[in-house]
Amino acid sequence: MSLLDDAFALIRRPSVTIGSLMPDVLVREAARDTLITTDHPVETGAAISDHAFKLPAEIEMIIGWSDSTGGFVGYSDEAYEELLDLQSKRELISVSTGRRNYENMLPVGIQETRDEKTSNVLVCALRLRQILVVSTQTTSAAKANQANPAKTGSTTNVGSQQLKPTTGFASPAQRA
Repeated sequence: MSLLDDAFALIRRPSVTIGSLMPDVLVREAARDTLITTDHPVETGAAISDHAFKLPAEIEMIIGWSDSTGGFVGYSDEAYEELLDLQSKRELISVSTGRRNYENMLPVGIQETRDEKTSNVLVCALRLRQILVVSTQTTSAAKANQANPAKTGSTTNVGSQQLKPTTGFASPAQRA
């Protein structure tokens, strides 16, 4: 029967994957996608919105593992250790639920409760947040295109500089 179980696990599509982890059960899933609009007052109290941006996606789920599903005592404890390891690595992971696929996610919260009834299972609340990855670059403009090249131009190496004493200059202490 074990060979049949292994074959079934290879061909069935898991409903939830969190990185490389596949929980035995998904009890609840709540996804949050939020769009923020910027509001600015104009004239006599009227507010206008001239821009909007999307916050990172967040998922909160209650998931579980059972020692009986894993086939040995300690299976749920291993799953918990793997969840904690995912969090401590701080590496971006992919999360797939029955509804949607998420990229660049981090497990930002893991809450687990154990009592005498749940000693051989792991039921935990997991909160994941998407990390928006951006790329930046720097460019340079010709000095002729700059408004004030002396202030905004690139630096130029002019060699080492030495200070010289001045003559005929009165310090503030001497002027008093």
